[in-house]
Amino acid sequence: MSKTFPYAYIRKKMTPIAKAQVPIMCKAVQYGLGVFSGIRGHWNAKDKNLYLFRPEDHFRRLEEAAKITGMKLNLSYPKFLEIITKLIKKNKAKEDVYLRPTLYAASTKLTPRFDNTDDDLAIYMISLKDYFSSSDGLNVCVSSWRRFDDDAISSKAKITGAYCNSALAKTEAINNGYDEAIFLNRDGNVCEASGANIFGIKNGEVWTPPLSANNLNGITRRSIIELFKNEHDLKVREENFDRSMLYTFDELFFTGTAAKVTAITSVDQRKIGTGKAGKTTKKLINIFTKITNGELEEYKKWLTPIY
Repeated sequence: MSKTFPYAYIRKKMTPIAKAQVPIMCKAVQYGLGVFSGIRGHWNAKDKNLYLFRPEDHFRRLEEAAKITGMKLNLSYPKFLEIITKLIKKNKAKEDVYLRPTLYAASTKLTPRFDNTDDDLAIYMISLKDYFSSSDGLNVCVSSWRRFDDDAISSKAKITGAYCNSALAKTEAINNGYDEAIFLNRDGNVCEASGANIFGIKNGEVWTPPLSANNLNGITRRSIIELFKNEHDLKVREENFDRSMLYTFDELFFTGTAAKVTAITSVDQRKIGTGKAGKTTKKLINIFTKITNGELEEYKKWLTPIY
């Protein structure tokens, strides 16, 4: 189990985690009204520093989610970074961490509305190495649950209540003996996993579903697209593809803040490629690890040191 650090940020102050509570009546609990992001920090023992990966991008996405839902963030990026820095130092974190900033509806009025006057930002942090338990590659399935459409719930905002969709798919997958689920959207095209984007490689071409397929505009996804261009001179085809094509890729992998880059070795019990992490996927895992640990100077533009 991941360790939870002793202090969180809530109601504009640092608070012991046991006291970082919300009322059972609040709209975040009753209706799932809130938006969130997840930020990774990687500890570099040689540098004796903790590097946050693209924190401003995470803040901007949180800011966009607030605009989409009509919530009130009322916070600048410099202030956001100041709060996170203080929280990390308060918790004396010198290991890999995951931070979860959540803008939640603190209102206790009995009606499901986003336009409340008392929205609040809360942040907690845990230690986190690997999100998926298997380092050898994942055995996944196509979920019987479909990804919701953007005209029902915004797929571009990480809305807390919308993750019941992910929970249904993930629970089904685990109970059926798989590591993760892949959503199809209402049109039958591949979308994403319960909490990660997906990429495929076939005949030297890289594929990933477009944002119009109702998948999240992942920050790791954006980073990997740039890496394919810079490190492999490969263009990524952001195009729709269906379930059948999933089975024919030479390589498949997930990307995400929690997932990082994780190989997929089978889908619906059909072996992908050789049934092991592919050559390109292994290279991506290696370079992405070096980047997030602050070992590659040319990509330090993506990192924010804490100490």
